[in-house]
Amino acid sequence: MPDRLHIGAHLSTAAGLAAVCRTAVEIGASCAQIFTSSPQQWRAKSYAQADIEAFHAAQAETGVTPVVAHESYLINLASSDPALLEKSRDAFDEELRRCGQLGLPAVVLHWGSYKGGTLDEGLDRLAESLTRCLPLADDLGVQMLLETTAGQGAYLGGDFGQYPRLFDRIPAHEKLGACLDLCHIFVAGYDMRDPVGYAAVWDDFDRTVGIHRLHALHMNDTEKALGSHGDRHANLGTGNLGTEIYRLLMHDPRLTDVPKILETPNGLEALAADLRTLREAAV
Repeated sequence: MPDRLHIGAHLSTAAGLAAVCRTAVEIGASCAQIFTSSPQQWRAKSYAQADIEAFHAAQAETGVTPVVAHESYLINLASSDPALLEKSRDAFDEELRRCGQLGLPAVVLHWGSYKGGTLDEGLDRLAESLTRCLPLADDLGVQMLLETTAGQGAYLGGDFGQYPRLFDRIPAHEKLGACLDLCHIFVAGYDMRDPVGYAAVWDDFDRTVGIHRLHALHMNDTEKALGSHGDRHANLGTGNLGTEIYRLLMHDPRLTDVPKILETPNGLEALAADLRTLREAAV
C-alpha cells in the first residue's frame, strides 16, 4: 500500500477504473487524476455499476485517494461563441455528474478563452457558467478547482490577480478551490526556483487567491522559459525548474495534505522516476 506523501499522477482509464488504482501503486503513487471521459470528444462516457463498484473496491484495497478528475479539453466556459458556450456548460454538467457517480471529490478545470471578446467579458461568462453549475456541484459533493494557466493568448487564468476578479462576480465563490500548476505559473512569469522567490510567489498567491483554497498541485517541470507563456510539460529535473523547487514544496507544512499530481510525459516508467524524485525531495 502506498504511503501518504500525497504524490500521484494523471493516469489512463483505458484498462478500466479499477486498474487506475493498481497502476498507481505499481509506480509509487498514493493519489491520482483521471479523465472521466475522452478529453477530445463531446460524446459523454457512461459507466456500468459493476465498474464503479470495482473502482471503489480497488480504492479501498490500495488506499489510493483522492482520485480527482480533469475536465475535457474541449470545454470552454468563457467562450464568446454562444453555441460553444452552451455546449461547454452542458458538457461540464455531465462531467460533474460523472464525478458524483464515481465518488470523486473534485474536478480540475481550465478557465477557458475569451477569444473574440475582452478579458472582462470572458470573466463575466466564466462567472455565469460557474454560478450556474455550483448548485449541482454542491449536491454531488464535487469541488471545482480552477487551475492556474500559462496565460497564452486570450486564455484566462494566467495571473493570480484574475482569481479575485472572478470571485467578485460569483456570490458563492468561497466554494471554489484552486489547482496550481508549476509549469504554467513559471511560464506565466512566477519564479519559485529559490527560497526567496518561493516565499514571494506563495505570499502573492495567498494574498490574491488564498492558500486555503489550494486543493491540488500539478508538479510539472517545463521545457519553456520563464514568462514565455509556452505550455510544454517536462519530466522532473529535465526542464527549467531545477530540483530545489521540489524540495521546498515537499517540505512545506502548508502543503502536506495537498495532492501533488504529475502530468509529465514519456509513459509510466518516466512517471515512476518522477515520483521517486518527489520522494527523495521529501527526505
